[in-house]
Amino acid sequence: MTDQYDRPDGLLGRFTATRASAVAADGLVHLTVDGTGDLLDLDLDPRALRLPAADLAAAILEAFAAARAEVQAALQEQLTAAPVTLPDGLGPLLRDVGSTAQRRLDDMTAAAQQIADRLGRPN
Repeated sequence: MTDQYDRPDGLLGRFTATRASAVAADGLVHLTVDGTGDLLDLDLDPRALRLPAADLAAAILEAFAAARAEVQAALQEQLTAAPVTLPDGLGPLLRDVGSTAQRRLDDMTAAAQQIADRLGRPN
């Protein structure tokens, strides 16, 4: 069975299909990322290898940050235009799990408070 989010038109498909590219160091560094943050392509002009290592690293990071910001903006726009919907029945199940977790957390908090109160009492 294929998860609806793994399909090409599902959430993961949206993220892997969305791409952005950026350049840095006056065009000597060019890279492409997808919506998952994976680096898909890195192209270094041979002249980039003449840069000091710190400058080349900074240029790569600059291009990566720019591409990542662009892809995140594109994904935000896509998700706003066509929000992801939960599979049938998942919403109520998540609410039940959340309610159960909250009750257990409340019980543990009360028990911890009782212990703290007992420890704080003089004999």
